[in-house]
Amino acid sequence: MLAKVVAQECKGLPLALITLGRAMAQAKDPSNWDKDYEIYNEQLIELWIGEGFLSRVNDINEARDQGRKIINNLKHACLLESYDDEMVKMHDLIRDMALWLYSECGMEKNKVLVCNKVSGLKEVQEISKWKEAERMSLWDRNVENLPETLLCPNLETLFVRECSKLKTIPSGFFQFIPLLRVLDLCCSHRITELPAGIGELKALEYLNLSSMDIRELPIELKNLKNLASLFLDEIYALEIIPSGVILSLTSLKLFSMWNDFGKSNGLRGHEETLLEELEALNSISEVTISITSALSISKLKSCDKLQRRIWNLFLVDCGDLISLELSSSFLERMIQLERLDISRCDELKDVKINVEREGWQGVVLNDVPSPIFTVAGGQCFHNLHTAFIGYCPKFLDLTYLIYAPYLESLYVTSCESMEEVIRDDSGVSEIEAKSAIFTRLKDLSLSSLPALKSLYQHPLLFPSLETVVVYSCPRLRRLPFDSNTATNRLKKIEGEESWRNMLQWEDSTVKDLFTPYFQTG
Repeated sequence: MLAKVVAQECKGLPLALITLGRAMAQAKDPSNWDKDYEIYNEQLIELWIGEGFLSRVNDINEARDQGRKIINNLKHACLLESYDDEMVKMHDLIRDMALWLYSECGMEKNKVLVCNKVSGLKEVQEISKWKEAERMSLWDRNVENLPETLLCPNLETLFVRECSKLKTIPSGFFQFIPLLRVLDLCCSHRITELPAGIGELKALEYLNLSSMDIRELPIELKNLKNLASLFLDEIYALEIIPSGVILSLTSLKLFSMWNDFGKSNGLRGHEETLLEELEALNSISEVTISITSALSISKLKSCDKLQRRIWNLFLVDCGDLISLELSSSFLERMIQLERLDISRCDELKDVKINVEREGWQGVVLNDVPSPIFTVAGGQCFHNLHTAFIGYCPKFLDLTYLIYAPYLESLYVTSCESMEEVIRDDSGVSEIEAKSAIFTRLKDLSLSSLPALKSLYQHPLLFPSLETVVVYSCPRLRRLPFDSNTATNRLKKIEGEESWRNMLQWEDSTVKDLFTPYFQTG
């Protein structure tokens, strides 16, 4: 069985089979034959930025655009494989070739050390070849201890990632790696504190501490004057970011601190200080952040410069938030916002867009500007691509999304009071709705919405729609589809068979048009 899998992986090419066979001849454990690692495109681009592979530009968006073009070119040349639209992977043979080229055609084999099954790390550390390493990856769930020091004067990149048994990093571990520019400690869940010596990494430009269990950032991070990218995602134990640490990172361009699944960290009450320090940084160009209180939202509204830098915004566990009111001038400044998540806000009922009349260039209908003119007037969610709303039991509807003409993905779950997605009394005529609402939407997911009766009362064109997923929405009897709704990009409509059987259609022609796309989960 394993032989067949390997042969398939090598596409049956004799040279590939011989090369792989020689490389893996001593590998007796089947797990050693596992291949490929999928990585998100954006995460790969962030690493490229940290490595300095992309042109050094002040604007992160420009660097991301450059990275996306490179990924597309690599995919076109079959040097990267598409896992899906958001992820890629590299075939083992291509990876081996890349490492061979980087090691001066095999003449300097120790420039890159990848240790996926590290045992006896202290003994290996004494071998002279480690001193030659420029890039090193210690990526292993079985690593329990690290050496007291890492004697690698040429090391520029270090991954100590997904080491689930590793509990501590020795105090002198970072002492002899002065050239280190990229440090990734992500997913080493049991590490609870970082040594002060991390502040000695004066050349560091990229630092990823995501999914660790640290309670406090060391104040010595103040010394990292070259740090350009800092990731603090999903650190649920984090309670303390010492005052002035973020403000001292004068080269910081990219800051990310978000929490998923509606969880919040222990920074509640200190978020306002963090927002103030981010606002004061002149270098910052892209921010992803979670906010957990109405007070923090109010603080964000006063941070005009920071608003222009926010890329992803997560409102999480805001128990004191009843109504989220956003002015059109606030949205005008949130020009980079691509994703807005709202989760576990137990008292939140709605999101209101307050349009300021002064300087308004569009037409206002029933106190709600038409989405068509919203785009022309410039006062809308300029770039919002993804919206998630979940676990908000009092939330009523998502009518504010008429101000998001570029929305591509919408996920709604566990909002027990929601009866409509877009209200019929939104002030938008049926003709305007067809030409403006959800025209870019590709993916729609609705689940655990027991009161939901309608997405929208009138049919929509959905010219970009690819997937619809509906589960546990027993009162949703009609989809906003008619004979004019586009199917040229539609791939599937997924849901329970019982739900599909209760759906009501405008006529049998429309039913026949959409029936082939149904799938039961």
